[in-house]
Amino acid sequence: MKVYLDNCVYNRPFDDLASQPRMFFEAFAFYIILKLAEQDKIHIVSSDALIYENEKISDPLRKGRIRSLFDLSKSRILLDEDIVRRAKEMIDMGFRPMDSLHLSCAERYLVDYFVTCDDDIIKVAQRNAERLHCKIVSLIDFLKEVLYA
Repeated sequence: MKVYLDNCVYNRPFDDLASQPRMFFEAFAFYIILKLAEQDKIHIVSSDALIYENEKISDPLRKGRIRSLFDLSKSRILLDEDIVRRAKEMIDMGFRPMDSLHLSCAERYLVDYFVTCDDDIIKVAQRNAERLHCKIVSLIDFLKEVLYA
């Protein structure tokens, strides 16, 4: 099973987990996903878009830790004109530009799941489900599907 993790998923363990129970549960879910990847039960896919977005983080410690998490990915998607073209179509659907780039990368690699913590992405995806080529789910919903399948 191929999985693309949105940038917010990689950042979740570094958020203020004490402020909201949801963040704590999502960070724990992320660690379970990492364990599944280490056990080769899922195939995590990264991209140039993830690397670019991570490089914009101002905290060098956080940036470095997230960069090291990309090492668990089995594949890396390189940006090209077709990915950018598809991302522009996704912007027209209502996705934000960077989110569109991530989604376009995920579609290009034919991932089974695009996993995110971003409720806005999920809402826009639900409105455009018939026009998307991968399943977009929250971290918690992904674990429910994978662990109970």
